[in-house]
Amino acid sequence: MYYVTWVMGQSTHFATLFISLGVVGMMIGSMLAKVLTDRWCKLKVFFWTNIALAIFSCAFYFFDPKATVMIVALYFLLNILHQIPSPLHWSLMADVDDYGEWKTGKRITGISFSGNLFFLKLGLAIAGAMVGFLLSWYGYDASAKAQSASAMNGIMLLFTVIPGVGYLITAGVVRLLKVDRELMKKIQDDLEKRRTNYRELSELQELKAAESVRKA
Repeated sequence: MYYVTWVMGQSTHFATLFISLGVVGMMIGSMLAKVLTDRWCKLKVFFWTNIALAIFSCAFYFFDPKATVMIVALYFLLNILHQIPSPLHWSLMADVDDYGEWKTGKRITGISFSGNLFFLKLGLAIAGAMVGFLLSWYGYDASAKAQSASAMNGIMLLFTVIPGVGYLITAGVVRLLKVDRELMKKIQDDLEKRRTNYRELSELQELKAAESVRKA
């Protein structure tokens, strides 16, 4: 909103259309996630999408904000890319749960998902506070008819470079994960064998218990 109204110099009605177009882009991105991961390892898709987002987002800083058609088209493409990793995040959480069960024999899905949700909400809260803090730091004045050069630069950084750094950090963290497609296939096969063996053992124990009761 700040970028559209102050940097691009557009109306709030245009800002609404601008954001709505971004939402459409994100819907397309969500659908593309399945298409891409059917062909390539989800870890690689997640990593390289975030690398592309980091480059694309930082490059936005150097684009002419008055070139409205170009900015709208690029923003639409950026949102397509932005949404691709989102569904993969939840899929990777399930993969990590499988890995934990494979390694330790214990599955802690509830703790894993609740922990992720907690830190997701914490991150949203911190990000919201950071926007206000950084706008104030750069001298943004909501009541002013025109913003200072410092405030305009701060708005541009918040829209471009700072998210780009976030994407780069995300890519770096994901690089630490080792649950690629080949390993996950082995893990899922091993877990399926364990569960089959466990069911057979449970059925055998129940059968022995029933026989003991009859003999008694």
